[in-house]
Amino acid sequence: MEKTINGLTAAGAVILAAALGFGGTSAYFTYLREVRNRFTVGYNEITVTEEFDPPDEIIPGKDTSFFKKVQIQNTGTVPCYVRVRLEYSDSDMKQFCTNILGENRAPANEWESCIEAFSGGKWICGEDGWYYYREPVPVGGRTGLLLEQVEIHVPEEQEDEAKEFEILVYGESVQTMVHQAGPDGEQTAVEAADYREAWEQILRASSLEGGRI
Repeated sequence: MEKTINGLTAAGAVILAAALGFGGTSAYFTYLREVRNRFTVGYNEITVTEEFDPPDEIIPGKDTSFFKKVQIQNTGTVPCYVRVRLEYSDSDMKQFCTNILGENRAPANEWESCIEAFSGGKWICGEDGWYYYREPVPVGGRTGLLLEQVEIHVPEEQEDEAKEFEILVYGESVQTMVHQAGPDGEQTAVEAADYREAWEQILRASSLEGGRI
């Protein structure tokens, strides 16, 4: 409440000075106000850019493949680190899926342990189940592909287990800057050493943390 009162008083002082014709004082306050308005707060924002070509149906005994190109674009105003989670609406169907990235392929259940090698080290799966992109994503830039294609094969003898399902993609981002205490105890923003430091700081300060990166 005190800040609100002071703010109103300061604004009133500017108006009063202008009304009384104190040009120099009025110009001074106006100049400060204009300079302060030039400072903007950067924000991080992302979009899941997904090319998805779903099959018409799953036929037991036959391979059904479709494109599902998953990557993240930075649509905010500052560089950021991103992480992605892949979820299956029906977890039982995951056993019948094979994920493909370029020339590399692996069962969906093993993708977590394969993605680092398949992506040339750019993606890594943490112990919390999230896929972390190690490189900062510049404004307007995109991550490399996390997934490119999915192949489904339900054996004929397991036909009764075939169900409709979805592969859900969740994305989150964090700025590349972290808070650091200076010699005087004041907090200042500095560039994070890597993706791990950026995420660990924000996860410690929030309820997002579900495990170790």
